[in-house]
Amino acid sequence: MTDDNRAEVLRWRPHHIYCEPFLAGNFPDRGERFDRIGDKIRETMQSGTDTIIEVIEGVDELCQTCPLCQNNGCQSPNGDEDAVRKWDAIVLKGLGVSYGEKRSAQEFRALIEEKAPLEFCRTRCRWKDACTVFG
Repeated sequence: MTDDNRAEVLRWRPHHIYCEPFLAGNFPDRGERFDRIGDKIRETMQSGTDTIIEVIEGVDELCQTCPLCQNNGCQSPNGDEDAVRKWDAIVLKGLGVSYGEKRSAQEFRALIEEKAPLEFCRTRCRWKDACTVFG
């Protein structure tokens, strides 16, 4: 673990930490702010800096900008909040991390590079066509 006293701690849910760096492109139907936060996550995770990221349960800053997030939960036809929480749990287990855990972007990046793709990615991910983890 890394000392997080030196800067702001970014708080993201597991599938955003794991998946966002591999997504090709943005989601124009979700708005400019959503794309801006998605870009921030991708840039942070791909840069491998010492920025501290905390794994959180539930809605994070990306979710909050999404028009499909209502009543503090995902209402997407591709998977509601219950489904998203299951995806988050799969990512947690696959990476061997827990809610509340803090690591640097560099540490998460190394862990993701070691573990990707997760079995879920190969067999059940709805976003496989937009994902660069296989390419």
